[in-house]
Amino acid sequence: MVERIQRIVVDERERESGVPEMLSRLGIRVYFSKLDVGDYVISPEICVERKTVKDLVSSIYDSRLFYQAERLSSSYFKPYLLVEGDYSSLESVIRNQKSYFGAIASVTLNHNLRIVHTHDQGQTAIMLYELLKHSSSRSVPVSYEKPVKGKGIASQQRYLLSSLPGVGRKLAERLLIKYGTPRKVFSLQKSELAMVKGLGWKRAEKIAAVLDTSYTEKEEKNDQMSLEV
Repeated sequence: MVERIQRIVVDERERESGVPEMLSRLGIRVYFSKLDVGDYVISPEICVERKTVKDLVSSIYDSRLFYQAERLSSSYFKPYLLVEGDYSSLESVIRNQKSYFGAIASVTLNHNLRIVHTHDQGQTAIMLYELLKHSSSRSVPVSYEKPVKGKGIASQQRYLLSSLPGVGRKLAERLLIKYGTPRKVFSLQKSELAMVKGLGWKRAEKIAAVLDTSYTEKEEKNDQMSLEV
């Protein structure tokens, strides 16, 4: 049985935080990307926004937290807010306890945001590791769809996506349910594709190659990147 490689996609801005390095030491393969939402993508359903205690308070007062919570909850089924630092210092940085806890109540109730507290980068890395460990991620067999003629738009959309490398009918349906339209799927970054259940990094690279490589009529015989699954 082949051991599944565990991976996390990390926002570029987290590169110097020390957490990605600690994740690597825990045996996690880390991929950096410019994420539009969140800081750590654990799976297609789980994303974590990391904040220090001071940054959390600051994001409440300038309303960034509400905007980020909205985007997290609309993009991921299980969004997390990880607050890192000495929580005993909270009282010295908040202006009004009522407004602070009111904001926390708002984002947790309205956006289903799960809040986790860690003391430092080491605990943050362990928490991310455990989230990855306990998240379900099983490979899905690929079944290819036959060409459609004269069928509805949904069938044509499914067929369009299932023609991509490593994407069969089930994956095509999953992508359409999650992102809505083929256009949105085609606009996904390679790191986002890699986190789709059943795809993985290698297939994401092949899909990106198909979508991004300039067309040429002459196909090279010794092409180094095979697009076969």
